[in-house]
Formats: sequence, structure tokens, C-alpha cells
Amino acid sequence: MQIGAAQLAMASLLTIAIPSKPAAAASTNDFQFCANYLRRASISPELISQACSEALSPKELAKCAIRINVQTPTPASDALTACLRVRRPQDLATCAVDIGKSTRSKDALAVLDYCRRSLLPVRFSECVIGLTREIDYSIPSALNACITAEDFPRNLTPAIAPPPSSNPTQPPNVPSSVQIPQNPTTPIGPINPTNVSPNS
Repeated sequence: MQIGAAQLAMASLLTIAIPSKPAAAASTNDFQFCANYLRRASISPELISQACSEALSPKELAKCAIRINVQTPTPASDALTACLRVRRPQDLATCAVDIGKSTRSKDALAVLDYCRRSLLPVRFSECVIGLTREIDYSIPSALNACITAEDFPRNLTPAIAPPPSSNPTQPPNVPSSVQIPQNPTTPIGPINPTNVSPNS
């Protein structure tokens, strides 16, 4: 009886020491996290494998797509495609969600496309929300105005010439002993020492 109990205890220790599945390693695998998240959104395995494998940050990609899909009326596949085409997926999600909640736009795909095209999605969303809140401006007009403002180069302002000085510089005085040639077209050649008289 004692031998059987000892063997059972030893088997239990071995089971604890050697887990059947490396759960800790799986939880830190960004690619598995990405695939798991997107699979819950009923995205096709082909699209999941392509998107997660190509993403620089698979975890951020999955969070972006799911957030847009859940908080806006955007299909998961369209959200995933947009998130895959930007450098900062979380900023894209913030832009699309904030504009959608604030303006209640019915064209979620158009809003998502504008956010994707923006160089600064969070600032872009603030621009759209600010215009639509304070002035009688339609959502499409605000989207166009804010995206156009990003495309306009701000360094085209013409340089303004400085005002003339109140104390202009006077030309230098020419000493009276210096003889200025009367005919400036006649070249002044070098002096030939052989033609100079000793008494001159």
C-alpha cells in the first residue's frame, strides 16, 4: 500500500513538472494570438494566415481589426484589410471608432478609408469631429477638408524681403591720388620695366 502511494505521488510530480502543452509559450506567441482573435470574427483561414504572417505586429493587427469590427458597422474582413495597410493599426482603429461614434456616420467604410489615407489618423479624427460639432458641415465635406489640409504643403509661404535699412551704407570714398582711367574700354596691361625711364 505504501509503495503504491509513493508511485502515485511520483507520477503526480512528473505530471506537474512536464506539462502536456506549453501554455505560457502559446500565450506569448503574437501569431497565434492574431489567428485566434481573427478566427473568432469568422474570417477565412486563408485571409487569417496571409494577414497574420505579413504583419509587423500581428497582435496589434488583430486588435485593430476586431475593435473596428465590434465598435463600428464594418465587416471584419474590410477592417482587417485596412489595418494591414497602415503602420499604426491602433491609431487607425481610434480614428475610425471616434469618428463613427461622434458623427454617427452611416458610411463606415468611407470613414475607414479616410482614416487609412491620413498620415496622422488621431489628429485627422479630431479635425473631422471638431468641424462637424461647431459648424454646419456635412460629414463628407469635413472628411475632404481635413484630408486636403494634410496634403497641402505648409512651406510654400513666400519669403518676405526684409525692409530697407534706415541707415544705408555709403559707398567708400576714393582717394584723390588714385587716377581712374577715362576710357574704361581700354585694357590696362602690365607695366614693362624696359619702357620705364630711370628719371620717371
